[in-house]
Amino acid sequence: MRQIQSTLLYHWFEDVWNREQEDSIAKMMSDSAILHGILQPDQPPGATGFQQFYRNFKQQFEHIHFDIKDVVQQDDMEVALTDVTAIYRETGKEVAFSGLCMVRVQEGKIAEAWNQYDFLSLNKQIEASSPNTVLTPV
Repeated sequence: MRQIQSTLLYHWFEDVWNREQEDSIAKMMSDSAILHGILQPDQPPGATGFQQFYRNFKQQFEHIHFDIKDVVQQDDMEVALTDVTAIYRETGKEVAFSGLCMVRVQEGKIAEAWNQYDFLSLNKQIEASSPNTVLTPV
């Protein structure tokens, strides 16, 4: 049986998102990390760029919770399957979506990440409650 609690991604989702410990971003992600699927091309890489995404997301949503379904780890790679719930601040409506995050770990920190979250489903849920608003990652 896998011990997902010992993985970096488990601690990432628990500390950064579920416990809202923003300072954990810099502790667990390198300053030069490459982040696929989250950042826009004009944003800085690494922890600084991710903090922009994080703050923007938290401005739009509250009570964000990542349910970590599984984490698979091999060599320097980890993949986490998660379900996300949150409350859209503008309407108070609960939203839910899922996704995968794969990371390459170097020196104990996230060095590269690939994110595949169902933002299309999230946008549809938001549009249903507030048709003039569409979420953009940042």
